[in-house]
Amino acid sequence: MNILIVEDARDQRMLLSVVLRKKGHTVLEAEDGEQAFAMLQSQPDIRIVISDWMMPGMDGIELLQQVRKTTGERYTYFILLTGKSDRQAVVEGMNNGADDFLVKPVNFEELDARLNAGIRIIELEQQLEQQNQQLSEAIHTIEKDLESAACTQESLLAKPATIQKVDFDWFFKPSKILGGDMFGYHPVDGERIAFYQLDVAGHGIPSALFSFTLNNILSESSDVEAALSNPAEVLASLNNRFQTTPESMLYFTAVYGVINSRTGEVVIAQAGHPPALWISPENKTVNAVMGGGVPVGMMPDMEYQNQTLQLQPGDRLFLYSDGITECEDPQGEQYEEQRLLTALIYSLQFSVSETIRHVEQEISQWRNQDGFDDDVTYLLLEWNP
Repeated sequence: MNILIVEDARDQRMLLSVVLRKKGHTVLEAEDGEQAFAMLQSQPDIRIVISDWMMPGMDGIELLQQVRKTTGERYTYFILLTGKSDRQAVVEGMNNGADDFLVKPVNFEELDARLNAGIRIIELEQQLEQQNQQLSEAIHTIEKDLESAACTQESLLAKPATIQKVDFDWFFKPSKILGGDMFGYHPVDGERIAFYQLDVAGHGIPSALFSFTLNNILSESSDVEAALSNPAEVLASLNNRFQTTPESMLYFTAVYGVINSRTGEVVIAQAGHPPALWISPENKTVNAVMGGGVPVGMMPDMEYQNQTLQLQPGDRLFLYSDGITECEDPQGEQYEEQRLLTALIYSLQFSVSETIRHVEQEISQWRNQDGFDDDVTYLLLEWNP
């Protein structure tokens, strides 16, 4: 063990050095506090300091205070040598960060015992340092894997597009590296387009993996074909297939719909999700599509209701997760639905892509902090026959 002896009395310093070297320690010497502190700064491998209390210039207590102020990642075990044996001296030394005491004249058996105690602490600290290093490396590996998974999740998201005269655009911001929100849209025949949005309970890896699974199911044409005229059956089928357990608690809210790009008719079903918003530029109104239902997976044998909408040219549908309305400002106040409705009315002057950016700016300004507490996702479609 590397030990620094700080003692202004040369004979005492040499005696301690000889004894410690015979024990196999590497010993360094300093004759005052200033010299000792400079050595500690330049040689961080010194792990134990044995310092006299009373010295000219910087005494032992002042040296101890400087060591504790500038402690780096490694702990320095500090033993004070003192001729004081009263309780108040011990209290003063301990309050300033001393680990142990030796009373002059030094009993070398006692010195050996106290050094062994210090060495055990240093070795435990070294073991902890090694474990922390291993943990840091493991965390780094996990973070790299999560970043790769986030890239995979991003690749699953549909690109903003115009499909059969229906414009689609979106915003997606997970609260963590991975998100439990998911959405999609794709043509199922020459005039009908399926679209959906879902929000898996919770955050992080379990929710994201479940959303991957759901996205794969909903994007399969065979599943969509079976429910072209009845999205409620899609939700009921998912509900029967994915019943949550007390261990997983992976239920989810969802909106699933089909739009006829020729007629503008929309059939839509919802399961515990914030209601889709029907935006009419002609009337300058935003109306919630009612018929929410129970989140998918919470209760078996649930029935869901279809709602039929007749869009007019230029009408929009806005689907969103509750990460928007529950987004909190620095004072803890939520954004809430009314502010969202106001933002959407104002954005009627904008294109679909400009509306996406406008809503993002509104909630980001409201949040006024980096990141969100929940996944924030919204999907906007506009019918332009």
